[in-house]
Amino acid sequence: MKILSGVAVGAAAVVLAGTTFLLGSVGTQGPNCGAASAAAVQARTVAGYSGDQLMNAAAIMNAATALGLDARAQLLGVMAAMGESGLRNITYGDYETSGVTNPDGSRTTSIGLFQQQDSWGSQDDRLNPSTAATLFYQRLVSVDDWERLPASEAIHRVQINSNPNHYAKWEKPAQEVTAALTVACTTGNYAAANGTAPGAWGGHDNGRIPQAQLAPIPWSDLGPLYLRPDAAAALAALNDAFEAEFGYNLPINDAYRDYEGQVDAQQYWCARRACQNAADPGMSNHGWALAVDIGTQSHATIGYDSATYRWLKANAGRFGWVHPDWAEPGGSGPDEAWHWEFYGLATPT
Repeated sequence: MKILSGVAVGAAAVVLAGTTFLLGSVGTQGPNCGAASAAAVQARTVAGYSGDQLMNAAAIMNAATALGLDARAQLLGVMAAMGESGLRNITYGDYETSGVTNPDGSRTTSIGLFQQQDSWGSQDDRLNPSTAATLFYQRLVSVDDWERLPASEAIHRVQINSNPNHYAKWEKPAQEVTAALTVACTTGNYAAANGTAPGAWGGHDNGRIPQAQLAPIPWSDLGPLYLRPDAAAALAALNDAFEAEFGYNLPINDAYRDYEGQVDAQQYWCARRACQNAADPGMSNHGWALAVDIGTQSHATIGYDSATYRWLKANAGRFGWVHPDWAEPGGSGPDEAWHWEFYGLATPT
């Protein structure tokens, strides 16, 4: 994955759990990476955040990567800054706005993205997004079991505010922002999706892909759903276009399906005497994290006569998403208007 950053931190590459993060300023492109420009990032709005707010979020994410931390750490850092400053690198804090003092009666000296006081570091450090984020992460990793604590509780133990649940309402927006600022790179992990049907990648078996290799679909309301990072990024771009047309997010009923989930799906359909509706376990394109099932707003299945299917047929290909021939009306079947696969875009020759 490539994290977009507005802070020049060099061009070093850090490998985390098999995923390459290329660090650099916005617009820097690593091998086979389709990085957005700074102007493109700042023109976007994600979960109500835009411009410098998104640049600050990217700096926080890159600080986590530089320390060898994972996507959950990125999420916690962005959540913390949302809850403290709205992702704005402000030069004032609670004392200036509300007269808040420390327990000993002294005035608070909070500034920056994380509202860090003098004890955290110099003013310059606290107002540098990358350095401030590094200070946050250095304290986060000293928290016992921080990886498994509820997100708001983990942040609370670093920030020491009065309410352990203060940050909870920023978890979903932070998921959307971190997903939007992650651009998949093909370096060293899997070949670029180039207009061909899904298949094996990364040396993984179907349905046995480590979660660390996957990216979440941030607007999912059915619980965590995952795809390969390039497929997730392309789906997010497709969703932006869909939302602009219909006024709501593209409803996703299913995405990556691990081996056990494929067994469950086959048992479900066979119990209804419709085994043909489920691939044999280990054979599903859902098991490559390169397929989704798309539904209605109530998560019913869509049909070939639905406005969603017609719009996808006209537009999904621009984003590398395809309705496979076997699922088309008159195809070899089963008929599944809702099943779409990530083929990517053919590389020009």
